[in-house]
Amino acid sequence: MHGEFKVPNGKLVVADVDVRDGVLTDIRLSGDFFLEPEDALGRMSDALDGLPADAPATTFEQAI
Repeated sequence: MHGEFKVPNGKLVVADVDVRDGVLTDIRLSGDFFLEPEDALGRMSDALDGLPADAPATTFEQAI
C-alpha cells in the first residue's frame, strides 16, 4: 500500500507498507520533514511491523 498525507500548510508524510496474511510488514515512512532523534522513524516503523492491517487507528497510535 502507498499513502501520502500533506499536512495543511505543512509537510508531506509518505507511508509504503506491505500486507502479508493480514499483517503489516516492510514499513517505510518518509516525507519532507525532519525528525529527532535520528532513529525515531525506524523505531516507528518497527513498532507498526506485525500489527493487524485492519486494526483501528488507535492501535497504531498506541504502538507508536
